[in-house]
Amino acid sequence: MQEFPAAVRPNARYASENATVSSVITLTDDTTEIEIGAQGNGAIMRWVTAGDTQASVVGIAGSTANFDHFVGSGTVRRFVVPIALSSVQASTVGINVQMGLFKRVDYASTGIGSVLLSEY
Repeated sequence: MQEFPAAVRPNARYASENATVSSVITLTDDTTEIEIGAQGNGAIMRWVTAGDTQASVVGIAGSTANFDHFVGSGTVRRFVVPIALSSVQASTVGINVQMGLFKRVDYASTGIGSVLLSEY
């Protein structure tokens, strides 16, 4: 599969090295896509609702796995941010808020490795 990079600069960038716990981030008001790259080991991610108080993503065998997507080692995947709720906001807010898209995402490495995430 051929990868096509985004035609614009990212709104925000995150890097996680050998993290043993997951990281929850809040997307910018203008984010409609994210891109996740995994190096060394795979990565897992989960869309997090605004009211979710147990936001950690779990991907351990034998426990209650709750991840939405897996990114294999050495690969990059792009995701369109899905709709979380029906929302009609004023036109002065960012497109993410206006369209009711998920505002948070949680990601983690599945072992020793790096996870890179960009918002578009």
